[in-house]
Amino acid sequence: MVRFNGDKHSVVQASTVRRTPRVSLVVVVPENHVVCPDKLAERLSAKTADDLDVIVACAGQPTNLSALQRTVGEAQFLLAPAGTTEEELRALAINEAAGDIVTLVSGELLSAHEIGDQIQLSS
Repeated sequence: MVRFNGDKHSVVQASTVRRTPRVSLVVVVPENHVVCPDKLAERLSAKTADDLDVIVACAGQPTNLSALQRTVGEAQFLLAPAGTTEEELRALAINEAAGDIVTLVSGELLSAHEIGDQIQLSS
């Protein structure tokens, strides 16, 4: 990082230079979608907490929210109202991302059978 020194025209080298870019992983989980915690854990295993920020944006409360929280406990969870579109979730999460590099992961659509099972479990 280079900064200019006040009214002088000299350039001063900043003392704290980050050698690697900050990375943000944005996980978007629209309504009736799910993210497998095991698959997410695989993606996270190559990174350390120091160089990765995880943001999980959900429409409503996913049925496997507690499993996701256990998998990525240091993640920032954004719970939007049910019916929030995937595009709105993506924009919401990216606005919170502090990384120089942002990776986007979307949830998988549940089948009609799985949705019916989820409704029965929640009632």
